[in-house]
Formats: sequence, C-alpha cells, structure tokens
Amino acid sequence: MATTKKISHLKPHGGERGVNVVRARGKSTTSAANAAEIDVDKPLTEQQRLFVEHWAKGDSITSAMLRAGYSEKGTGLGYRLVRQPNILALKAQYEAKYEASAEMSREKVMAGLMEAVEMAKLMSEPATMVSGWKTVGQMCGYFAPVEHRMKVDITGNIVIDKLNSMSDAELLKLITSGTPS
Repeated sequence: MATTKKISHLKPHGGERGVNVVRARGKSTTSAANAAEIDVDKPLTEQQRLFVEHWAKGDSITSAMLRAGYSEKGTGLGYRLVRQPNILALKAQYEAKYEASAEMSREKVMAGLMEAVEMAKLMSEPATMVSGWKTVGQMCGYFAPVEHRMKVDITGNIVIDKLNSMSDAELLKLITSGTPS
C-alpha cells in the first residue's frame, strides 16, 4: 500500500482561469494586500531580479515585465510585484547604485531645473517655465494630497439632533439671534 506524504508548507490555491497555483509558506501574492505582506528577506527568482533591474532603470512596470520574460497576460502580476517589500528593497539598491554612478543627487537635479527655469524666463517661454516649476514643486512634495482629520464626538450628534427637531420658526429665530435657545 502506497502512502502519500503531505507537505504542510505547500498548499494548493485556486488561481486564475482554473490554473492551480501552489502557495509557498502560507503567503500568496494573488492580491496587492497580500503582496505587501511578503517578507522583505524572501529571496527573488532570477526573473524577478531581471524585472526589478529594468524597472529601476526607468522602464514602466509593463515594459519591465515583458523584458524580464513574463507574458503579456502577466501585467497584473507586475503591479502586485511592485508592492512586495523584497522587490522594493532591491529596487532601492539598484537606484542608489545608479545615482552614485551618475554622481546625481536631489540637489543637483533641483539646481538643473532651476537653471532651466531661469533660461526659459530669459527666453520668454512661459509654458516651459510652468513645466519647470511644476517639476520642482513635485520634487518638493507640494502636490501631495493634504490629509484633513476631523474629530467627531457625541456632542456634535446632540447638536445635530436638536437642530433636526426644531421647527422652521425656531431655526430662523436661532439664525437671527445668533445664540442657541
């Protein structure tokens, strides 16, 4: 009688279009949220390393996926890969290497942009000036979304309930007098 040994760290997982995907060590990258939970020290495949190298050089995610040998249908995978901490860590290493070899820095880029804006100003090219200033603003983070927080407590609900229960005449009186009744 033959016995089968069950490997506990490999679990079958239903994939796209009926394909059976094997999930290793309990972590699946079938969603962006799961991909972000991958261990930063998890080793990458050679294909993943090649993808990161092309992406760090400036290729789009789709282009980097194709250059790394993934199929055209796998572009969704690329957007999940770029959320994985181990992928992001390798990309940061590549970018630091490229920055050092090009002797580039934020300050050098900013100085070049400012010089280009001044040249556009001298040549009376407002569109070029706006474009340069927009890029400078993006580098400084001025276009990042502003987060507003509002604290709501029970007293706000009490006031709203009171206002909702008032008649039109009472509301008009409150508005004209400026003080709550």
